[in-house]
Amino acid sequence: MERLIVCQGTAQLVTAIAALRQHRAAGACLDDSHRSRDHLLVCGLAVAESQTQAFINMIERMAALLHPFATISRLGDLALEALLGKAKRASTASEIATLLQQATGIGKVDEVFAVRDWQACNLLAFSAFPDAVHICYGDSVGVYLPRGFMTGKPTLRSRLTSLLSELMSRRSAVLVNPRVDISYLLLPGAFGMPPSGKVVRTDAAPLRELFSRLGPLLDDAAMKDLRRRTAGRPLWVLMGSNFSEQGMMTQQAEIAAYRAWIAGLRPDPDTVLLVKSHPRDRTGKRELLEQSLLGLFSEVLSADSVGSAYLPVEAVLLDLIPVVASLQSLTVSTACLATRFVIGSTTHIGFGDELVTKYVAAGRRDARRQHESDLRRLCAV
Repeated sequence: MERLIVCQGTAQLVTAIAALRQHRAAGACLDDSHRSRDHLLVCGLAVAESQTQAFINMIERMAALLHPFATISRLGDLALEALLGKAKRASTASEIATLLQQATGIGKVDEVFAVRDWQACNLLAFSAFPDAVHICYGDSVGVYLPRGFMTGKPTLRSRLTSLLSELMSRRSAVLVNPRVDISYLLLPGAFGMPPSGKVVRTDAAPLRELFSRLGPLLDDAAMKDLRRRTAGRPLWVLMGSNFSEQGMMTQQAEIAAYRAWIAGLRPDPDTVLLVKSHPRDRTGKRELLEQSLLGLFSEVLSADSVGSAYLPVEAVLLDLIPVVASLQSLTVSTACLATRFVIGSTTHIGFGDELVTKYVAAGRRDARRQHESDLRRLCAV
């Protein structure tokens, strides 16, 4: 049994491994672990070229801790774009599989795990192996995001989308609407119906266990200092998003929106704030945000200092929970699902209608309001 697991980020890696474990435990495959090989393909990270290496390195370090992958391959965004350009001229699945093997070394596989049934890297994997079992494990901690869910200003991702649109009008073996046989999801139907007929509900406990196993990737000295500075005190953690990078608002507006929202929550003066960068933030953005929030808290600390911007913050929070007086999470994205269901902390979801109207670009406001409403419904806050 040969499996291909397509991974687009560090949090997605944890979700993928949890789904893979459940898939194997349920007897969905006929082999045992001694006769199976799992191949990890890291691609579709959608970060600046200067950040790609650090992002991939963290995924590989996490993978080494969490699962015995037989091989780990990588495709940067530019390499993925080049591969798509060649795939659009392929008339058979075997041609696409050959291209993928030349780029990654991955040969024929029996099962393909992907975040979703759209975006370039997932479509390539499904198209290369149309006869394999196709499995979706979802974004975040296990939610299906339908096509068109994420939009933004023109980027390399937009060029990839244009290439895929071109494929639709050509006789190509790339599957624009691939079949999905099984979806493993924590919250099925959260933002839209999953793409498969068979949907398996997952549980938060395996995710929590996997996050807790990332402790060796935390810097010992920095973690010890963080425990000392937060012990016995209320801790708030801010998990922002890459809104300005997506073109939803300017960076100045994004930082102003965070400050206005958090100020309205009226943190206790003794509260410590821990800021976690989004993996796709511009360099230097976190420092500007921390400076903006200094006056609202007794201390503003960086979660990146104990790991990296790419290490899931859940690993840090699970370490701190035993020593802090209380924990509250400030979220503006599907990150709230991890803090609510995996960490179990009090979770606030920003920004609210007034700040959306003030800071979000006019053409993106309705979608942003709907997303916040969906997040509050899912977290019941």
